[in-house]
Amino acid sequence: MKYIKRKVPAVLLACASVLMFSPSQAAELNAGDIISAANIDQVMNDTFEGHTIRELVTDKVEYMIRNHGLKIPLKNSEVIEFPEIDRENTQKYAGDVKIDPNTLEVTGYKSGTPFPEIDVNDPLGGHKALWNYYYQNTYGNMFEGNYTFLFINTNRGVERTQRWYTLSLKMKGRRTGEPVLGDGSLVKKQLLYATEPYDIRGIGIYTQRYDSPKLEDNWAYVKSVRRTRQLSGSSWMDNLAGGVQLNDEYDGFSGRPSWYPESKIVRKRWVLAVAHLPAPLVVEGASNIDERYPTLDLQNAPYAMPTTNVKWEPREVYEIELKMPPEHPYSKRVMYMETQFPRIYNVEHYGKGGDFAKISFVFSRPIIGGEGTLGMLPDQGICFDINRQEAFVYLVEDGVTDRPNVGPQDVTLGQLEAAAQ
Repeated sequence: MKYIKRKVPAVLLACASVLMFSPSQAAELNAGDIISAANIDQVMNDTFEGHTIRELVTDKVEYMIRNHGLKIPLKNSEVIEFPEIDRENTQKYAGDVKIDPNTLEVTGYKSGTPFPEIDVNDPLGGHKALWNYYYQNTYGNMFEGNYTFLFINTNRGVERTQRWYTLSLKMKGRRTGEPVLGDGSLVKKQLLYATEPYDIRGIGIYTQRYDSPKLEDNWAYVKSVRRTRQLSGSSWMDNLAGGVQLNDEYDGFSGRPSWYPESKIVRKRWVLAVAHLPAPLVVEGASNIDERYPTLDLQNAPYAMPTTNVKWEPREVYEIELKMPPEHPYSKRVMYMETQFPRIYNVEHYGKGGDFAKISFVFSRPIIGGEGTLGMLPDQGICFDINRQEAFVYLVEDGVTDRPNVGPQDVTLGQLEAAAQ
């Protein structure tokens, strides 16, 4: 671990004969310094890029540092410029978008950012920010890739691993070409199925997400009977692949905003987040599990925290509080979402009694897609359930965005059935 070197202000050095420098005097930290349980009390009043560590570290991230081994190496923040095409589409289409204050539904969306100006004092500001995330996201017209899923007992380590493939196609909010495919009734089509290990190979889901309050349609391939069946409408809040992450928690937030009855922007603030995740996340041919997953600390309990290869930088975010519907397993979430583009960095989950139950980290990196446009891929996610003492981690192995010539015919129930054979 790199020890933190504290800079002594020059004016204090000049007055050293009169004043003795106190170890508690605030200092400016350096890129490469690591915040951990061993030094967090020492550095809370120090600054990084002009922000105090007390400001940059949320209460629940501090809890994870103190109690669950999270270490935060600092890096200087970098400007992330999104493509001109996004600004052009926003300017062209945002004026047509309306939100109903009673139903919280949105009409008129085609492409770009539906609500480019967010007022933190707007009672609908939280939902507007989430609609930006829901529609625009940050990966262009499509995403294709292989995932590794790790299911972790936080007392014993990795219990099992799986490999999954996904192909997701935007039907609305497309950056290039026609902004909307089809009749406008769909937002997205997606395939997700297991490829390893052999005993689950072919199990998967085909999803159609509608641009209406209607619950999305999901069909699952059931390997034991070699048939697909339609899932219940409540599957959007089921556990993903049997882990501790729910389907509506993927990528920070993946439900339709109008399904959630209340939200508010608590404030704008600065936090430490991972916006430039290093690659690769999965090393094929590695001699052991630790070398295979270089961004995960699998040697030390709780076996689900990132290694110090993962750097954290200051990002300005909206702090959004979201109330869950009554049937949901949790009561509320607090999300930290980038102000410059729709990207969620971490989420706090609260139980029915208001207890802090779970935390999710979403680590992203910029990527140039097949059509030359910049996207932000959520390549690593950590969902850490404090009560169950379990964690779920996903790692993107080889994500591709904006591959040309991928259309609705490539994402169908028939494709799921064919992959399962």
